[in-house]
Amino acid sequence: MLEVKNILGADIASFFPLDVWKMHGCGNDFVVFHIENQISDEQLSSLARYLCNRNFGIGADGIIVSVPSDNADFGMRIFNLDGSDGEMCVNGIRCFAKYQFDQNRVSVSNRESGEISIETTVSLVDVTVKRDDSGLVTRASITLPSPSFNPLDCGVTTVTQDVDILLDIDEETIDVQPVSMGNPHAIHWLTEGHRTTDYELIKIGPRVEHDTIFREKTNFEIAEIVGPDQIRARVWERGVGETLACGSGACAVMASAHSRGLVGDLVVVAMPGGELSVEWSGEGPITLEGEVTKVFETTIES
Repeated sequence: MLEVKNILGADIASFFPLDVWKMHGCGNDFVVFHIENQISDEQLSSLARYLCNRNFGIGADGIIVSVPSDNADFGMRIFNLDGSDGEMCVNGIRCFAKYQFDQNRVSVSNRESGEISIETTVSLVDVTVKRDDSGLVTRASITLPSPSFNPLDCGVTTVTQDVDILLDIDEETIDVQPVSMGNPHAIHWLTEGHRTTDYELIKIGPRVEHDTIFREKTNFEIAEIVGPDQIRARVWERGVGETLACGSGACAVMASAHSRGLVGDLVVVAMPGGELSVEWSGEGPITLEGEVTKVFETTIES
């Protein structure tokens, strides 16, 4: 049993003790739990800042909460470590599916098919899981609606006819392609000879995230083509900072590359935390698959 000092003083005491799972998808980590009682967005925001703090809390990129849904097998909410609403998160959704399957919260028919539907605040998505001999989920794939290249869907305030948007960062001009996966992304393709490992993401990332051209901030990815079926990328997530992986970011990067004719229909996106497989034909739904891991479970006392 873990006791965490409340550094916020927010009105969240009634939700403790709280049973949680610490989980990750390729290093993109979350605190996942279920709450029976009604909870406000303000309280969820406080819980996220409380639990995700890596000094006084468990430490994570965000929290994921199981909520009722009238339209899907499960509903979920995700809040980033800074307390902002994450809207949706592909790696988080895949972890959430493992959480439900491994605790036998799914129906018999869902368990037999290995499929569940999950409703987020922006869309309803389908998840398929793969299990080991003991019945525990080891991998999960998620099917998302088709990527959107419409700048308005990406929260861009100034729309041009160009594919890329030019941002003035300090004394440098950066070209980014906006892509929406239900949440906004801005992808910057590195020129030949430049590597993602050398890029000053910690310096440039927050400047892009908070650029006034993005109405509700943005996720920022830098990427390079390794081959016709492999991309290397890093991501700066809005409300979080640099993360080891980002599922929606991997989808956005693949969609951007495909739209430019740089890759085929099946690509492995390598991020610092691991590899994610993304499949897209250029139209219609896009599918991502990768490992999901439970790190531990515990009970938190306020």
